[in-house]
Amino acid sequence: MRSVAVRAPLRAPSWFGARLRRAAAGGAAVAAAALAAGWPYWRDRPAAAAVALACCGGFAVAGGVLAAGRLGRRTGAAFTTGAAAWALTWAASWNAGAGPVVSVFAQSVFFVAIGVGVLLYPDGRLDGAVARLWTGAATVVMIGGQALLCALSRPEWNGFAASAVWPSAAPGREAFGCAYRAVTAVEAVLAGALVIILLLRLPGTGRLDRRYTVPVAAAVTVGVAGALAVQGSLIGGDVTLDDVLEVYLFQGVSATVLPLAFLAAALRARLAELSAAERMHRLTDPVSAEKVRDALRRVLRDGALDLWLWAEDGYVDVTGRRVPAAGGPAPGRWRHEVRTSAGEPLAAVDADDRLRGHEPLVEAALVAGGRALETVRLQAAARANLERARDARERLVRVQAAERERLAAELQRSAQQRLRALEALLEGLEAAANHPAREQARACRRELAEAADELDGLARGVHPAILTDAGLAAAMRLVAARAATPVRLDLPGRRYPPEIESTLYFALCEALANAAKHAGAEEIAVSVRDEAGRVVAEVRDDGAGGAGAVPGGGLAGLTDRVRALRGHVDVDSPPDGGTTVRITLPAPR
Repeated sequence: MRSVAVRAPLRAPSWFGARLRRAAAGGAAVAAAALAAGWPYWRDRPAAAAVALACCGGFAVAGGVLAAGRLGRRTGAAFTTGAAAWALTWAASWNAGAGPVVSVFAQSVFFVAIGVGVLLYPDGRLDGAVARLWTGAATVVMIGGQALLCALSRPEWNGFAASAVWPSAAPGREAFGCAYRAVTAVEAVLAGALVIILLLRLPGTGRLDRRYTVPVAAAVTVGVAGALAVQGSLIGGDVTLDDVLEVYLFQGVSATVLPLAFLAAALRARLAELSAAERMHRLTDPVSAEKVRDALRRVLRDGALDLWLWAEDGYVDVTGRRVPAAGGPAPGRWRHEVRTSAGEPLAAVDADDRLRGHEPLVEAALVAGGRALETVRLQAAARANLERARDARERLVRVQAAERERLAAELQRSAQQRLRALEALLEGLEAAANHPAREQARACRRELAEAADELDGLARGVHPAILTDAGLAAAMRLVAARAATPVRLDLPGRRYPPEIESTLYFALCEALANAAKHAGAEEIAVSVRDEAGRVVAEVRDDGAGGAGAVPGGGLAGLTDRVRALRGHVDVDSPPDGGTTVRITLPAPR
């Protein structure tokens, strides 16, 4: 028994998929049609045939690849139509029957298809009234204008045989010449308008789209300039069939740069998707929420992109702050959600709306950053918990400030008033009593007055009324007037929220007390100013220096009070160099 070796069936390479095979088959079909349509011309010009058929087939292949891809599908369909029309233009080479008239109208369809395909790129829509107007005008001028030229001419005036089928209606040499020049001039205006439309689109495109649009605009400019340069050579004089076919050849080869430029843009977009993983891994090492966000900004070329991470019951930003759940994205923005393999929320990206047309690239970047997103989500959850603790402490400070103000007002309004009334009653008893009782009443009234004064001081210590009524500047002027050491003030006249004023007041009083008690200063300067979204207060003295926060000390308590409002305290106190206490609080929102 003989053994038979079974050969494995030949398979196409993995990169040569079904879409590319269909595009190649379409290109081969169009090239074959061009070869058949122009055979009388090609058989004596093999070099020209090779160039033209390669360009024609390549035009169709590029259109097929674009039509099968994610970017520029309708542009690809328009280019495929244009390639088929270019193949039909070579029917003129038979110079008989309906071939010449089919040729001239196919040429018009060829140029209209190219122009419309360019305007449809990349999202497949004619954006704006100008683009739609250009499409309508180009269709009327290219096809309607060609019909007018046919009606005013005979085939031999166009370089074809007199026996060819031709829709002559009112032929006239002079009228035909004028109409030909007019149609050619309008075509030049349309070509220039197409270039201008593309240039005007550039400022409104995103940075990612601009990478692909600029080469396309350059290719359109080159192709249009080449086509117009040779079209004018057919104006005036005796035109032969060879002249017409040479113009067809040059225009077709010049126009081939367009699909090649679009195909190159599509390939660049695909390469960007494939390289997204490597770039994301490189830019997010070591992993942090800020690095993942910044990596997405660089890969997607959107400097305003924001990353939100899911934490328990809602999204937080990279700093851990809660993101409002209500409402959709702002105008011009696009919100893209990312979920885990189990379907649970993982993250959301708030990006430029123009990235919607590059969703595969966005997906590739997010998939590549999936593990980093999982890691930073845990970081975001921890930050969110810390943020909630800070919010709770900030609310507590506000409540404490309000409660201090209420308690001070209650002491002055109720307890102190009652003590003053009792003092007045004792004064009346003192006047009416005999000598021994008068002395006792006077002693009681004295004690009562001292108690009232102490209660008044306690109320001011809890929350001075002047701080509530007149603000920080007035309260600090009163403190400076009572200080033993001269105090120079530089304070704004504006009011701040109660918790800011209360925190600054007590912090400044503590710093002043420390300077007067421990520094041996001869002068103290106090200033408060708004600076880059923050409120900055400083207490400077010219004392001995060497100050520092100790547990349980005044500066330590001052620091805790300021940190409760997300602020911080900096102390600069070199020996023999004086002390500067700098208090920074976030500006009120």
